[in-house]
Amino acid sequence: MTHKITRRDFLKVGTLSAAATILAGCQIPRRWVVIEPYVTPPEEQLAGVATWYASTCKMCPAGCGIIVRIMNGRALKIEGNPEHPLNRGKLCARGQSGLQLLYNPDRLTSPVTQAKRGSRDFKAITWEEGINTLFSKVQAAGSKVAVWGGSGMSAHLFSLFQLFTSAIGAPDPLYFDLLLGMNGYSALSTANATLFGQNELPVYDLSNADLILSFNADLLGPGLSQVRYGIEFGKFRSQAKGKRGYLIQLEPRMSLTGVKADLWLPIKPGSEALVAQAIIRMIADQSIGSADRIGKAKQLAGDVDIQAAAKAADLTEEQLLTLAHNFAESAHPLAIPGGAIAGNPDAVAMMTAVQALNYITGTAGEPGGMSLSAGWPLPPNLNKPEPSPYSKVQALINKMQSGDVQVLLVHSANPLYELPKQTAFAEALAKVPYVVSFAPLVDETAVQADLILPDRTYLEGWGYDVTNPAFGVPVVSSQQPVVTPLFDLRSTADVLLTLAKGIPAASAALPWSDEVAFLKQTITQLPAGEKFGAGGEVAWARFQQYGGWWPASSTSTIPAVPMIQPLPLTATVPQYQGDENTYPFFLYIYPSGLLSDGRGANLPWLQGSPEPLTTVSYQTLVEINPDTASKIGVQDGDLVKVTSPNMDIQGYVYTYPAIRPDTIAIATGQGHTDYGRYAQAHGSNPFQLVSGQADASGKGLVWSNVRVNITQTGKKAKLAVFESKLGVDEGFINQAFPGQ
Repeated sequence: MTHKITRRDFLKVGTLSAAATILAGCQIPRRWVVIEPYVTPPEEQLAGVATWYASTCKMCPAGCGIIVRIMNGRALKIEGNPEHPLNRGKLCARGQSGLQLLYNPDRLTSPVTQAKRGSRDFKAITWEEGINTLFSKVQAAGSKVAVWGGSGMSAHLFSLFQLFTSAIGAPDPLYFDLLLGMNGYSALSTANATLFGQNELPVYDLSNADLILSFNADLLGPGLSQVRYGIEFGKFRSQAKGKRGYLIQLEPRMSLTGVKADLWLPIKPGSEALVAQAIIRMIADQSIGSADRIGKAKQLAGDVDIQAAAKAADLTEEQLLTLAHNFAESAHPLAIPGGAIAGNPDAVAMMTAVQALNYITGTAGEPGGMSLSAGWPLPPNLNKPEPSPYSKVQALINKMQSGDVQVLLVHSANPLYELPKQTAFAEALAKVPYVVSFAPLVDETAVQADLILPDRTYLEGWGYDVTNPAFGVPVVSSQQPVVTPLFDLRSTADVLLTLAKGIPAASAALPWSDEVAFLKQTITQLPAGEKFGAGGEVAWARFQQYGGWWPASSTSTIPAVPMIQPLPLTATVPQYQGDENTYPFFLYIYPSGLLSDGRGANLPWLQGSPEPLTTVSYQTLVEINPDTASKIGVQDGDLVKVTSPNMDIQGYVYTYPAIRPDTIAIATGQGHTDYGRYAQAHGSNPFQLVSGQADASGKGLVWSNVRVNITQTGKKAKLAVFESKLGVDEGFINQAFPGQ
């Protein structure tokens, strides 16, 4: 206690419990909250002289290190941290745009409540009122509390939520959002457990590879680690002694990586795993490559009809044979799964089929091969949250439906926007008696909350992030406030620690005075590292100064990858929802390079920047092959209705020459009904077209097995594009799709 509870304090909490009153009387330690006027600047800042602070980007799960330029107390520019082993000074457009999250005019400036969910009639309250209300609800709910977290959450906050829910007997926090689902983290880790005995994400050493066989993996787009793979790709193209790596891209719609490919093959959606298995079968049957590779191929090949596989992929047998020779006869080949493979009904089996190519090379764990992000023991509470399997998402929705969740806490996730309507999440949410959001801006889920306790943005907050996948070096990135918080907002970690004080079991499990005390205790347990020091205040200071902890470069190694003898592969072509006659087109959803899964839609820099391949801004495009568009009578700018067996949305036609004639593509990111002025009323959310089912393993959300139809609405608009396609379409189509 830092002051006595006055009569005014007592009356303020009204009918709340005595325990809650005590919580209101506790002063939460709030570091960096007192705003310094420029006439008395912080000691380390001089007027007109820039100061740079190191921290961690939270615009995606990769965990890149950043440095932020501060002048006169304001953040002016974000750059990559050149000291950081992951991104080495580089940063993507989304990372640069973090300033607009900090200074977004639609940020909440205090806790708010709304008497009726969805009314958007918010009432500002004090932090004492908000925390006391939350305490009373959690205390009454007992173990019927659920936490839904997303990839924007700092790892330290997830650890605190884990400790809290365990103490009160509630289930572990859920860690799932659309970006985690689209990247297929769970399916990919499970595939590696099948082949290599480790349930870990893969790391691909592009810089030392001589051939990449990419199955829908947009390495240069918003994947597992876009910035790092961009660096690796540059080295792949310019190796020692003038060598240049060779890239083969297989995908139905040309991605940014496909543009850079030496050979682009527009295969049918869903045929990726069958192609991989056919390549392995050919290596085994025709004795292509070394004896070791042939032997491993015979172990794995399974029963596959080469002719049927070629037909399913819309390739020739000669093309498959060429791919087999290219792969098996290269010294350091890599096969990389990604993209829509993660959204198939049998995603784990399909991921396993592609990863099996890395098994037969015999180079796993070697330079130019694939390694796994394992092998580095870290202190307790220093593990990156594991993405929850989608079956746990379904289980939580069912518990909400049945009344087994009395209080739902949502942080860094927006399930009401991200999940398909078919999941019935909205109906389940309506049955939860009390919903609390920690969103700094009011998103679709926050609109349906009873209480919003807005967290600080990552540029104002503390934390750390364990990079995963890690590229040969374990990295714990530091997150610290680079500016004084703009508003009197309290970190969610401090709110949780204060909440725990009134619950005996939780108080014992979370004994720290504030989040910085927790962070200090955790970080100073790390062993000595490069420029880090050995424990204590020096280690803590250097952790902030250099942007994190990592071992000395001399200790950096590629972890060994164990080999087990897996069962033969059994890849098949997935069954698609929708009759081919009624729904003639495959739906190909891909993550926007700028807006990501929709989290970037509230930032005008990202909304106004042209997408690299279509050069569009602010709109949802229905990308369609020009020849197909001509046949069905649609043109650029036509507003069309896209209908699946589940739902329909609208978008503007964009004739895109680098896509299969039987496929239409739609990027994610638009279609918000809330989330601030820059996100609202732009385009549609293509995930409303999918069913929301789990894949066969229960690991992933199925989103790439849907067929759709297109009908005209009779409306038309000018497209917000920056470049013309005149002269591009005809020549490209004749080259990529001969005979079309």
